[in-house]
Amino acid sequence: MSDQWKTKIVLVAVIAAALVLAAPVTAQEDPAEARPVDDIVAEDVVDDEAEARRPFAGEIVVTSTRRAEKLQEIPIAVSVVTSDELEDIAATDISVLQQYVPNVSIYQGRNQTSTLTAFIRGVGQSDPLWGVDPGVGLYIDDVYIARAQGALLDVYDVERVEVLRGPQGTLYGKNTIGGAIKYVPKPMSDTPEGRFSLGLGSFNTQEYRFNLSGPIVKGKLRGKIAAAKLLRDGYGENLYQSRDVSDKNTTAYRAGLEWLPSEKVSVQLNYDRTEDDAEPIGLTRLEANPFCLAFTGVACPPYPDLFDTESGIDPVNEIEATGYSLAVTWGISEALQFKSITAYRETDSRNWIDFDTTPLAIADSEATYYDDQTTQEFQLLYTGSDKWDGVFGLYYFDGTAGGRVEAIFFTNFPNTTEGYVETTSYAVYADANVHLTDKLTLNLGLRPTREKKHGVAFNVYNTDTTFTGYYFVAADFDDETTFTSWAPKIGLEYQFDPEVMGYVKVNQGFKSGGYNVRAQSTLFPETALPFDDEVMTVGEIGVKTVLFNRSLVLNAAAFYGDYTDIQVSTFTSYDSDGDGVDDAFFGNFLNAGDATIKGFELEYNWSSPSFFGLSGFLAYLDTDPDYLDEDGNEFVDTQVITNAPEWTGSIRANFDFPLFGGLLTASLGYSYRDESMLTNEGGADPRDPSGETPLEPLIQDSYGLLDAWVAWLSPKAHWRIGITGKNLTDEEYLTSGYNLPVLGVIQGSYGAPLTVIGTVEYRFW
Repeated sequence: MSDQWKTKIVLVAVIAAALVLAAPVTAQEDPAEARPVDDIVAEDVVDDEAEARRPFAGEIVVTSTRRAEKLQEIPIAVSVVTSDELEDIAATDISVLQQYVPNVSIYQGRNQTSTLTAFIRGVGQSDPLWGVDPGVGLYIDDVYIARAQGALLDVYDVERVEVLRGPQGTLYGKNTIGGAIKYVPKPMSDTPEGRFSLGLGSFNTQEYRFNLSGPIVKGKLRGKIAAAKLLRDGYGENLYQSRDVSDKNTTAYRAGLEWLPSEKVSVQLNYDRTEDDAEPIGLTRLEANPFCLAFTGVACPPYPDLFDTESGIDPVNEIEATGYSLAVTWGISEALQFKSITAYRETDSRNWIDFDTTPLAIADSEATYYDDQTTQEFQLLYTGSDKWDGVFGLYYFDGTAGGRVEAIFFTNFPNTTEGYVETTSYAVYADANVHLTDKLTLNLGLRPTREKKHGVAFNVYNTDTTFTGYYFVAADFDDETTFTSWAPKIGLEYQFDPEVMGYVKVNQGFKSGGYNVRAQSTLFPETALPFDDEVMTVGEIGVKTVLFNRSLVLNAAAFYGDYTDIQVSTFTSYDSDGDGVDDAFFGNFLNAGDATIKGFELEYNWSSPSFFGLSGFLAYLDTDPDYLDEDGNEFVDTQVITNAPEWTGSIRANFDFPLFGGLLTASLGYSYRDESMLTNEGGADPRDPSGETPLEPLIQDSYGLLDAWVAWLSPKAHWRIGITGKNLTDEEYLTSGYNLPVLGVIQGSYGAPLTVIGTVEYRFW
């Protein structure tokens, strides 16, 4: 039996044993005494104002459905990671979610520390180029963030993060095919609160976070300000330039005002900004680049240190992301609430990538991106009838995303990709619950959408590396097209008893098509044509339970999805001189095929009546794609599904007990990820002149991460002192990479090594 399967069996066995053991431990407890240990300790040891203890999972209130509901009452596969959990694990950004949420992959995209790549249940988008919509919707202050740059949000001023799995079009303003990540900042109130924390650790980590909120005019005007400065030396070095790579240098801040002109009206203004000035991520050669030998007579093998690289271009990496939003809430009556959300966001970034990771100009690019978006959403929430309730909305999105990429291949083949894509979207959405009986509810939803895309591209081959003149136009088009969708939803939920709810539903989501801004339409005319919508239709059945005298929260969901016209960004090799050998490539974007996606998810959170608890998840994902083979050579032209490990899971042992008049909390956790495909190249391998060898994608083998933390919360909850260890076994694992053998480029980016961070936090008022 392989080590991979041994790990799976051990993980499943441990989870199963923990759940079985929960029954005899708690079954004879009196319900009044079977409270979570956090509540007992908080009442007996820590002052009632202590807000840092973990809440009982069955009582968590979320706003995933646009109304405040208990997590256990929502007929949706949704997970929540609270601010206290994020604080305990010393989370720097939201990429940590993949260790806490089933069937989720989140990592730094491309060459930048704050560019987001997110997949849920195998649905996402790894290409951050303009004109490409994400497969997973990201929201902050209920505002959709359309672009990947600057979207790997830093963890500060956060109340919780909610992750909804599966299409969510009937609940959210923008069409969301794979799922939604909702970042909920801390709310403003009339209770003053302030926090300051300092984190120091490995690689000269320095993390400063500050938050201050409270009344300006009590009962009428509230405000808050929050800031974070996150610094870390690089995990590796650019050996050619003697500079760090894969470091951290982020400045982020957020501010808000809330005006209460009456008991029924609230006006909230929010502002946020992120500045990323880190060095580029260290892209490491996984194989020797054969072209080094031709250029210099010396081979360029991989380096022993996984994070070291050797780049000859300027290490430029800058992102500035800014957002403004205005939310007006009006309680028209006890049954009816109206909300308006007006928002504007903009991002500017520069990122120079050395694909070949050598001092030579084999494959280098200089990219400048920009985007802006204006959104308007109107919501109407009705809760005034025993027969039905629902949320209804109108949504408008107007955005422009564009840029310029200057690339050099083999020193003397410079080219430029330049253009923009304008998106205008109108949508109506409705999500209603019809209460057929006291226990049975019918869920109905619909989302009509009309989305127009206007694509402009002017791609040329330049005469020299000044990129001012050109000798060949690869693409020159200005076109627009419109996409429409209805995205319906129907489901049933049944409340078996107050602590057990089951549901079944079928719903649909879509991601609109667009234009390939890297088109080479002069040679390949079809690349200038718009690619089609992705469509996902999912059937799901689930159960949410609170068992054993409210000591165990156990939720499960199984799903089956039909995924059509999957959009894939890939690099396509071709024969430029007619000698029968592929010696050039271009960036293509196409509908690569269909797939069937099915799986299940199990989440659990058990608290014993003493000091010990267990939490975690187990998830299975089976992706069965219909591969694209246009040339009929029996090789996959491009991989359809990436970032979709078959098995993922975690188990965490949690400890809470009184110490020195305060509360000591600790956790030891292990998270597992199965083998995962990282790139989607296909076709014949250009290194084999016979054309009989397929080009295999980059694959990360299965691996596990071991983490631990311990912290002490003082009486009155004013001080918190903690230490966190991440990747304690120093596991080596790839998160992304490039596979371009026609350029000798086989490289990747590795996840963080073993790190230890100590944190001191002071909470005043």
